Amino acid sequence: MASRSSLLDTAQALVSAYNSWNLKEIMGVRSIDCVHFILPASLGRPAMDNEGYASYFAPNIPLFEGFHLTVHDTIIDQAARKVTMHLSSSGTTAIGKYDNEYMLTLHMTEDGRKVDRFEEFVDSKYSARYMSELRDSVAQSSKMTN
Repeated sequence: MASRSSLLDTAQALVSAYNSWNLKEIMGVRSIDCVHFILPASLGRPAMDNEGYASYFAPNIPLFEGFHLTVHDTIIDQAARKVTMHLSSSGTTAIGKYDNEYMLTLHMTEDGRKVDRFEEFVDSKYSARYMSELRDSVAQSSKMTN
């Protein structure tokens, strides 16, 4: 059984990996069988294995500067090998300040050292609007440079 401290260490490693804003570090906290869900389901985003998530996430890295996650609350369920966290993020993009809010539920491997299932609830209204505006800005910029 995974110890409470290993579950918390893995959750903190995940936060640190995102704060590094380095894809290799972000992917390094996941098991080889990890499945990532971006929720709520109304966003229509499919479940992603590691390859799918890396392909989805990598294009976002150069768009953000100073990305930082702040943990507000953490709940550990040692018997179920789950950690749930309430977080907020901040950063900057070409269209200005980015501030979002998340609830993450991380299901861990038997030893508690890797994330096996990643459930990411985002502020769907904010995310949809902001990312749409950011995509439009990026598309407009690429038209101007071509």
